Amino acid sequence: MKYLKLICLILVISVVAQGQDAAVKARIEATVIEALEMIILADIDVGTVIPSEGILRLNPRTDAGAGIVKLQGRPNSAVQVAFSSQIEMVNVATNTTLSVTYKVSGHETNDQSGSDIFVTNPQNIFLNNIGEFYLWVGCEFSMENLVSGQYDGDFVIDVDYN
Repeated sequence: MKYLKLICLILVISVVAQGQDAAVKARIEATVIEALEMIILADIDVGTVIPSEGILRLNPRTDAGAGIVKLQGRPNSAVQVAFSSQIEMVNVATNTTLSVTYKVSGHETNDQSGSDIFVTNPQNIFLNNIGEFYLWVGCEFSMENLVSGQYDGDFVIDVDYN
């Protein structure tokens, strides 16, 4: 590309130096794709948690507290979905950490129980004929040694057209 600019510059300089009129035509091509949007329909809600033995599991296919994300984009297009499978949440008051594992399921319509658990990360999916796909996000974590308070962390979902 920089050589093309250099050649055009030399051509323009040589024409100007000769005092002649000239026209330079350039062909420009671009591919414009529709935006791929993520709309959060519901945050993850595990309810009130009391420290105890065991693991809290929120199933993305069956639990009402699962987070819901709607993808919107170009109809019938292939999309790659990548997500944080495990993150460390931090108690904002005490800096205590909580390891949280996430699971995601998806379906081309708003049908949580019909959704399929993602077995790879990233996972390739297809938007339906109106350009939609739904994701449900569940999680699990140990309830042992939990410290009361608010925990913060970043769960990330990354979506790209294939």
